[in-house]
Amino acid sequence: MGLFANLQSSLNALDAFQQSLTVAQNNVSNSSTPGYAAQLATLDALPFQLQTGLAGGVQAGTPQSTRDEYLEQAVRYQQSNLGSYTAQSQALNQIQSIFDATGQTGIVAALNNLSQSFSAWSASPDSAAAQQNVLTSAQDLGTSFQQAAATLSSVTSNVNSNIDSTVSQINTLAAQVVNYNLQQAQQGGTADTGLDANLHSTLETLSGLAGITARFESDGSVTLLMGGQTPLVIGTHQYSIQSSYSGTANPVNPDAPPDAHIVDANGQDVTATVVGGTLGGLLTVRNTVLPSLQGDSTQDGALNQIAKKVADRVNQLLASGTDSNGNAGTALFTYDTTSGANTARSLAINPNITTNTLAAQDPGPPQVANGIALTLSNLGNSTASTDTIDGKSILDFLNAQTQTIGQQASDASSGQTVAQQAVTQAQALRTQKSGVSLDGEAVEIMDLQRSYQAMSKMITVIDGLTDTLINMVQ
Repeated sequence: MGLFANLQSSLNALDAFQQSLTVAQNNVSNSSTPGYAAQLATLDALPFQLQTGLAGGVQAGTPQSTRDEYLEQAVRYQQSNLGSYTAQSQALNQIQSIFDATGQTGIVAALNNLSQSFSAWSASPDSAAAQQNVLTSAQDLGTSFQQAAATLSSVTSNVNSNIDSTVSQINTLAAQVVNYNLQQAQQGGTADTGLDANLHSTLETLSGLAGITARFESDGSVTLLMGGQTPLVIGTHQYSIQSSYSGTANPVNPDAPPDAHIVDANGQDVTATVVGGTLGGLLTVRNTVLPSLQGDSTQDGALNQIAKKVADRVNQLLASGTDSNGNAGTALFTYDTTSGANTARSLAINPNITTNTLAAQDPGPPQVANGIALTLSNLGNSTASTDTIDGKSILDFLNAQTQTIGQQASDASSGQTVAQQAVTQAQALRTQKSGVSLDGEAVEIMDLQRSYQAMSKMITVIDGLTDTLINMVQ
């Protein structure tokens, strides 16, 4: 009886070691699988009670996952920050090209060139070359505003497209979580390392797209919320979100680009709850940065403010002057006056103006032959109330916009760098806890092999003793 009990105990141990080897081999095979957490083999003690024939020993227990949901959440949080900063940085870099801080290109350069042409004209009011230079510089300024407006419009279209694409990706990944919940229900909530790896890989990708909260329920399913409020997945039901673009009722600027909105499955606007991730970063640029420059249904935007102020003041000053023949001056610029958001993209030189109709003379009194041209040459730096925008000279206001966009782009780039480092650190901590160490698994496999060999020898010894005992009996 003792020999057979020991034989059974040894066989149980062999089976336990074999299953432990399988766990180790599975860890090695999945060491590079996204979302996989190392499994730990467990051994359960068998009851030992010789009086009743229970010989003790061990048997294989249920493998335990090393996954730490706290560390997983830390990685998802940092991924959300990284997604937001990356999206903002990419969009802001496109906008930044409009406002050249060096003043060598774009609107800043064109405005400076126009001021210089006015200055040269004031020195030679009757010079045809100086007058033509004014017209050329004015045309270049109009072109610069149109190009800037076109760039902002292009960026808006790109951001809209990226928002639509991101929303689609979020819905697709949420559907994968629903599929996970369905499989969990079919398995009765039993843990599956493959499903678990796919789930956490999906959650990490999702967190880079939007700030999400993943709640693990007692039945093994996952509840997914966006921004901690908007449901994406509850049990086996998905709640898809949508993107939409609409302005306010009775808009001041009917032709301005409408804001971007995120709508939940019930048609409710949940834009305010979208924080973090690519979607959050895109919405920040789309609904805050771009409208401040190109305008929206309720505001003209800085670019249009500058274009309007320059055009209006230049036209007003020229209209108040007279040319060499004593005729009243002609407006230099034209633009669409139906909407404040159309000024920059429609700004152009008056097709009816000629060099002969440029009015350099201030009729006074006293009359000054180059008075209008002199005033125009200093228009960009003038702090007179009629020449300022929000209390700043035209150039100071333009420089402030340049600095703001530059600072926003710099902050987004710095934030992206810091967030990437934070993601790397969070992932490293997670790897220390639940990652697969090939060296550690190699040591584990060697130990299990030795144990397996030792137990095999034990069975060989018991087998030999059994044969001897049988032969003695015969």
